[in-house]
Amino acid sequence: MKSLFIVLCLCMGFMGTAQVFNYNGSIEATGAFSNEDRLPFWFYTNTNTALNPETNISGTAGFQATYSFENSILEAGIAGFYRDGVADELQRRDIFISFRNNWLKATLGARKQELSRNGLSASGNNFLWSQNARPLPGLLVEASQPLRLTHTFALDWGIAHYQLNDDRYVENTRVHYKRLGLITTFNKDHHMTIGIQHVAQWGGTSPVYGKFPEGLDTFLDVFTARRRDITLNGSTFENAVGNHLGTYLFEYGWNTTIGQWVFYHEHPFEDGSGARWNNLPDGVWGLSYEPANTKWIKAVLYEHTTTTNQSKGRGESAIDNYFTNNLYRSGWSYEQTTIGFPFIIYDENIPVTENTSPLANNRVNVHHLGVSGAFKNWEWMLRSSYASQLGNFRAPIEPAIKNWHNAVSLSYATNQYGTFTVLGGVDASNTFPTVIGGGLSYRYTFSSNEP
Repeated sequence: MKSLFIVLCLCMGFMGTAQVFNYNGSIEATGAFSNEDRLPFWFYTNTNTALNPETNISGTAGFQATYSFENSILEAGIAGFYRDGVADELQRRDIFISFRNNWLKATLGARKQELSRNGLSASGNNFLWSQNARPLPGLLVEASQPLRLTHTFALDWGIAHYQLNDDRYVENTRVHYKRLGLITTFNKDHHMTIGIQHVAQWGGTSPVYGKFPEGLDTFLDVFTARRRDITLNGSTFENAVGNHLGTYLFEYGWNTTIGQWVFYHEHPFEDGSGARWNNLPDGVWGLSYEPANTKWIKAVLYEHTTTTNQSKGRGESAIDNYFTNNLYRSGWSYEQTTIGFPFIIYDENIPVTENTSPLANNRVNVHHLGVSGAFKNWEWMLRSSYASQLGNFRAPIEPAIKNWHNAVSLSYATNQYGTFTVLGGVDASNTFPTVIGGGLSYRYTFSSNEP
């Protein structure tokens, strides 16, 4: 796929005659504080680690440039941040080059995901790929826009290869990703999306079992989630090759005279029992509403997410134990941060060994409310989450840890001097001290399109 991407870029010199160069960039600085040694949950969660629980000062800078041809666009970008309270205070967020035309988009490198559902969703609108961790480096090839099959049906697709290059239990773990979705437009007021996405961790080197197989035949087994016996350092494992995760997506949207409604369900699976829906009602159940009159409120969202079933007692592949694996002991994480649903928290106090996993607290029940609004130059956002953490089936937490996370932001956009934002947050718990925090953020953007 890398060769294909290079060829596409080289061929761009022969496309069309109209050529336009544009650029844009941003600088953002945040100062935050709290009465405890960590910030409120929603200050740092789903920020791609631009802020961390112990961060007081954070700065982010990014720059992107696009070169547009008649029917295609070449884009490159870089972004990085500095923040205190972490071991690696200065890190990249983005570094990528991307090619896009009417039907295909290819991105090489690491790039931040675009915000969806107005930034209100607790999972970032993706149970497996929230914006909690830094973007993974790799190659993603996908549809630049849904491929229109008929007037009613359109197809979305994507396939990627990533590399987990952090310090983890299985070094140099590879990640295979693909998605496929069918979009049905009944009429101008009703549409439905049904989709599936599949992720697999594979390859790498284990400190116990040595180097895992990485050949083409292994990749084909990973691609199809094929079950096969593998012998590693004298031990035989009977399972699908690699650590597999996935979600089914169902979304239904309809327009009314008072606004736009979207109901959605994202159903997770990690083995055959979950893929057969034996773990219902696990997953994200959400409803969002965007009023037709957006004078004060832009969007309202409610989500109920539960991972408490996990197919317990249903078949030989029961107890899904989300985001963990007996071979890939660091689980679905990157740089000691959960990649997916952020309420399944990576616990840095649990050492990663042959018998332990830092993602042990993966049975959770979360009610989440998000509201955003705007008036003239002012914008505001409220997020409130009530979460019960139950541990896991092998090591339950009794009584459950119950946390209530709240955060509010109020922004004012000036005409010339950027945007100023005031932050406030409160976390209450039946186990931990109450956390009260505040902050101030400033963001300035520029582009070649400005007069």
